[in-house]
Amino acid sequence: MKSFIILGLGRFGISLARTLIELGHEVLGADIDGTLVKRYADELTHIVEADITSEEFLSSLDVAKFDGVVVAVSSNLQVSIMTTLMLKDMETEYILAKAQNDFHTRLLYRIGVNAVILPEKDMGVKVAHNLVADKFLDMIEISQDHSIVNMHSPENWIGKSLGDLAIIKRKGLNVLAVRNTEDETVVLPDEKTVISEGDIVTVMGENGDLKKLESKG
Repeated sequence: MKSFIILGLGRFGISLARTLIELGHEVLGADIDGTLVKRYADELTHIVEADITSEEFLSSLDVAKFDGVVVAVSSNLQVSIMTTLMLKDMETEYILAKAQNDFHTRLLYRIGVNAVILPEKDMGVKVAHNLVADKFLDMIEISQDHSIVNMHSPENWIGKSLGDLAIIKRKGLNVLAVRNTEDETVVLPDEKTVISEGDIVTVMGENGDLKKLESKG
């Protein structure tokens, strides 16, 4: 189980928080809007009404104890930048921030955030999976029920051909590409393709099956 702080509980922030909780992780949410805090009080692990630009408040969170902090406010550039700067000064291990445009994105990366999200729609579900994934490097939703993931080769796949891997046959997963440590990629590999240690495997399938793949390999 991992723990995260989400600063800002708008549409994106609350979607992200809900999904992280559904995945079995702890979430501390904070927003200056007392109405939102009351609305989601029964859903989040912990929730606080606070000014996220307050250095005193951020210091009280002891961010070092969390696996990551998400700055989910983008509409107010000043709030976003101020909050992120203070988190960096506190040596926060991992910061993901939401941006409203390319200029905002560049500013955030110059400050030193680990990742920036520019959601054209509600991407909370996708980001939550990416935050907690140990094997998945990226997850792209192609429909409500199906996704494509890039993942490290699971330990129990190493040395086996795709034809030997029962989980692929049983779950109907499709391996779209395999990239080795020398950055050589085999697109649409056949059953004779052998998975090696360090390979990056691109897999498409139903979300439920991919979730099992993530947890079990």
